[in-house]
Amino acid sequence: MSMLRRLSIRWRITIGTLAIAAVLAVAAVLLFRAQVAQILSTTTTTLLQHDAAPYLVEVATDPTTVDQPGRGQLVLVVNPDGNVVESSMPLTLEGKLPQLLKLTGDAHDVTGGDDIYRVYNEPVDSPGGTWVVITARNLDSSNLSLSRITQALIVSAGLIVLSFGIASYLLTAVALRPVTRMRRQAEALVAQGSPRPLPVGPAMDELDGLALTLNEFITEVRHSVDRERQLVSDASHELRTPLAILMAQLELAHLNSGDAVALEAEITAAERSVARLSGLATGLLELSQLEQPSTEPASSSWNELAAEVATSVDRSRLLAVSGGVTIDFDVDDTPTDDRYPIAVSNFGRLLNNLTINAIAAVPEDGWVRLALRHSPVGLVLRVVDSGPGMPEDFLPVAFDRFSRPDVSRAKNSGGSGLGLAIVHAIVTSAGGTVSLANANGLSVTVTLPV
Repeated sequence: MSMLRRLSIRWRITIGTLAIAAVLAVAAVLLFRAQVAQILSTTTTTLLQHDAAPYLVEVATDPTTVDQPGRGQLVLVVNPDGNVVESSMPLTLEGKLPQLLKLTGDAHDVTGGDDIYRVYNEPVDSPGGTWVVITARNLDSSNLSLSRITQALIVSAGLIVLSFGIASYLLTAVALRPVTRMRRQAEALVAQGSPRPLPVGPAMDELDGLALTLNEFITEVRHSVDRERQLVSDASHELRTPLAILMAQLELAHLNSGDAVALEAEITAAERSVARLSGLATGLLELSQLEQPSTEPASSSWNELAAEVATSVDRSRLLAVSGGVTIDFDVDDTPTDDRYPIAVSNFGRLLNNLTINAIAAVPEDGWVRLALRHSPVGLVLRVVDSGPGMPEDFLPVAFDRFSRPDVSRAKNSGGSGLGLAIVHAIVTSAGGTVSLANANGLSVTVTLPV
């Protein structure tokens, strides 16, 4: 088995074809030989019966006259007294007369010297008693014919099996030629660093289907690599500034080591920089976790998601008290047994990001409203605030990582630019959609399928 694994697919298919063809050929030879042997045996028995038929008629009508057997016929006629009336049997068979008389029913094979004979025994009643007519035929010719037929069958089967092997080898080579061509093209594309996909032939067969699947896989891998490169690039860019600021603040803290008030101010500023760095790291970790494929599909009921809306609003109201921001929510109270492909924890993170962004954007004494509704397409969450909205040219890229509008919606700068990216990742991983629109503030609409 280990040797077979080291062979090429072409040889494995060829060997498998040869093995199957050999088994079928052996079975066919055995079956055909058995049929030929049966035909020869039946024919010999029929000829013996034909040889005995004239003597059976003569004995039954006039046992006083028994004709001599014809040339080549082996016939032995025994009268009721057990005496041989007529015989053309060889001496080796005549010497076994008592044994031959005991044979009844169908024909039997009897050995006489070096030869084997098929013997047929037929009793016949006459006015003087019961006579016995025995006929025989030498089986050497039949056995010789069967042997030659068997040899011819074996040679023919061997040629057929060999032809099958050669045909299988050639056909497999032709069938695998596109695979070899595809592999060489893939090697060339890798060597050249080309982003082109593998070529797909016009036949649209299994190999073309494999090429399409590989192209989809390659495209997905390239997109994943591009996302990782972009993430590293964006993270490096975003982390460079707060790290530089933090280093400057720490240097100033060293310079102000003799001034307690100035030192405390620099330490406080450094803490804010560390908090921003921590927020960036936390956001990047959340995005990385959300982009990992889940092994177990999430599922939440309407009641669970509705309860999470109420809990999220309670948390957000604690943050909104200082700014006098009012937060209201409205949940459709129509009962339903529908379930949605999102974890309650992820739904809570989505709500927290949207409400915190809205609270940071609205002016004092502003408001934020959340609504959870049923719809024909599934669940619809809408978050609307009374803030200034977003620039129209920023809306198409609002969900990109580290993206911020030119005119920040936050009253205090320092957002990581990952909040909406996390919202988008949560929604898309659940098979939903999220959109932004300016309408006397910013309106965020999230749709999740049932």
